[in-house]
Amino acid sequence: MDPSELLTGIIRTLGLTALVVLGYSWVIRKFSGGLTKGAAVGFLFALGGIISMNDPIRFEPGVIYDGRTALLALAYPYGGPIGTLIALAAMTAYRIWIGGIGSLSGVIGMVATALIGFACTRIPVRKLKIGPARSLLIGIAASTSLAAIILLPHEIMMTLVGIPLVTVIIANIAGVILLSEFLEREKSRQRIMRALEHEASVDPLTKLQNRRAFDRAALRAMNDNRSKSHQCSLVMIDIDHFKAINDRWGHDAGDTVLAEVATIIRKNVRITDVVVRYGGEEIVLLLTNTPQSAAIELAESVRSHIEQTQFESGDQSLGVTISAGVASLSDRFHDMDAVMKAADRALYRAKSGGRNRVEMA
Repeated sequence: MDPSELLTGIIRTLGLTALVVLGYSWVIRKFSGGLTKGAAVGFLFALGGIISMNDPIRFEPGVIYDGRTALLALAYPYGGPIGTLIALAAMTAYRIWIGGIGSLSGVIGMVATALIGFACTRIPVRKLKIGPARSLLIGIAASTSLAAIILLPHEIMMTLVGIPLVTVIIANIAGVILLSEFLEREKSRQRIMRALEHEASVDPLTKLQNRRAFDRAALRAMNDNRSKSHQCSLVMIDIDHFKAINDRWGHDAGDTVLAEVATIIRKNVRITDVVVRYGGEEIVLLLTNTPQSAAIELAESVRSHIEQTQFESGDQSLGVTISAGVASLSDRFHDMDAVMKAADRALYRAKSGGRNRVEMA
C-alpha cells in the first residue's frame, strides 16, 4: 500500500472524531444519566464505528483498518456496560456482514478492545487521573488487540508486519487520546453550562428557584395536565407583616426569616414539586399531579409548621406566620395565568380575613 494512501486514510478515520464528539454533546444535553444515557452513547459509538467501516483503509481484500478501536476502547468509560454492549454488538454484527478473510480476527480484536477499555476503568482515578496520560495508557493497551492478526493467513499477516502495523498502532493511540480529550472537554463544558443555568435559575438568599425556572416548570405542568390528565395545583404564600419585621428588627432578621421559611417549605414538599421565590416575601409552590384538596392540606401543614417555629436572628427570637391562597388547573382555571390570578385572589382573602390562614379559590 502507498504510504500516502495509508496516511490519508488514517487522517480520514480520525476525522470521524469530530462527528462523534458533536453527537456526544447532544447526548449529554438530552440525557442526564443512567441507562438511557449509556444506551444513547452506545448507539452513537456504534454508528461511528459502522460509518468508519464503510470507508476503511484496505490492506488486502477483506482486511481493513478503520476507527473502531478508539470508539470501543472508550465505550465503557463513557457509555458504561450497556453502552459497551450495544456498541460492540452492532459493530460485530456489521463486521461479520461485511465478511472477508479478516472477519474473524476483526471480531476477536473488537471484543478484546472492549474488554481492555473496561479493564482500564478499574484503575483508580487517584492513581492515574483522567487526562492525556490515562488516555495514552488506554490507547497502548487497546492496540494490543491487534495481536488478533495472527489469525490471518501467514502471507497476509507478514504484509502487515512493519510500517503498516506500526502506523496503525500510532493511529490507534492518537485516536484514543484525541477522542478522549475532546469528550472530556465536552463533558466539562456541559458541566459548566449546567452550573451556570442552575445559578441563573436559583435565588441566592433562599436557594429556591426563581421566576425564570417557574415559567419553564409551569409550561411543563400545563402540558402534562393536558396530555396525561395530571392534576396540577398552585399555592401562593406570603409572610405576614414582613415589612414590619424588616422595620423593627432590621433587614438581616428579615433575610433570616425568609431563608428559614423557604427551608421549612422545601422540607414539606416532594422532590417533584417546584418551590419558587416569586418576588419579595412571596413564595409559590407548583404542585404536580396534586388535586386541590391535597394542595390545601399541604399548605395548612406548612402554615402550622411556620407558626410553631421560633426564628432566631442574633439574640432575638421571632414568631412568624404566613397566609396562603390555593388554586388548581380545572374547567374554571384552564391555564396557568388564570390559576395564578385565582391563587392571588385567594391569598388576598386570607390576608384580609385575619392572616395566618389558607384560602382556596
